[in-house]
Amino acid sequence: MSGENRSMHCKEVELILPLYFDGGLRSGEAASIDEHLDGCPVCRQRLADLKEIRSEIASLVRPRLSAERIGMIRLAVAESLPVTSTAAPGFKLIETTGSWFDRWLMPSMVGSLASLVLSVTLVWLIMSPANVAEVAANRTPQQPAERPIFLAGNDPLAAELTPFQYASTRYSVSAESPSVNPQGALIALTRSLLRGEMKDDEVVVVADVFGNGLARIAEVVEPINDDKAIRDLEKALQSDPSFAPFVPAEMDRRGESVRVVLRLQTVDVDTRQASPMN
Repeated sequence: MSGENRSMHCKEVELILPLYFDGGLRSGEAASIDEHLDGCPVCRQRLADLKEIRSEIASLVRPRLSAERIGMIRLAVAESLPVTSTAAPGFKLIETTGSWFDRWLMPSMVGSLASLVLSVTLVWLIMSPANVAEVAANRTPQQPAERPIFLAGNDPLAAELTPFQYASTRYSVSAESPSVNPQGALIALTRSLLRGEMKDDEVVVVADVFGNGLARIAEVVEPINDDKAIRDLEKALQSDPSFAPFVPAEMDRRGESVRVVLRLQTVDVDTRQASPMN
């Protein structure tokens, strides 16, 4: 048990023995080490080694350099230092000499012109599709009359819209409501139904719209007994992809398959506005 205590104390003394040798410990700690050294020859030998090292260092002779050697060192140091001017410090412009037009006006003009071109281009890209769609949506008739309104297929100006132009006006709702292709088979079907016998009637179906713009009827809601109208609608939904009833998914920013409720109806609407005097 005493051996274990001695080994433990030796490790502690080994760490603080240099401080003890230099007189840097408090009196209580120094007394504890003195007591340990009296019974530990290993630690006493370590202390003796420290004393011997100090004695050898103290006995070393300080090297002496001759005046010639010192002069050579000073000369080498002076040659390695950069040459400094004894004149008073001053300030100097780092810009190259040149006309004020090249140094000041040209950079400002180029930057302003580039900013103007980028701004005009950005405004044109943002506003050009929206302006076309707004004209198509807000066009008023030249003469008051009663006319049927059915989707976009009845409006000659809306028929001139490209699928991309129409889809760009519906990005806020196109994820849940796919955009109809203004040049597709569904618009053509609405025109034929409008010219046919469908009057004050409606067709309501549940359909799945796919990524290529084609669709498939999942459920017929109304009318249940009008097989011809359902067959015509099914042909329009599954027509040639180049005349797809809806715009492609990537153009509409929607998923590859969206289920919608499709309702076709003809309604007579009086577009004449009442006079303020009435």
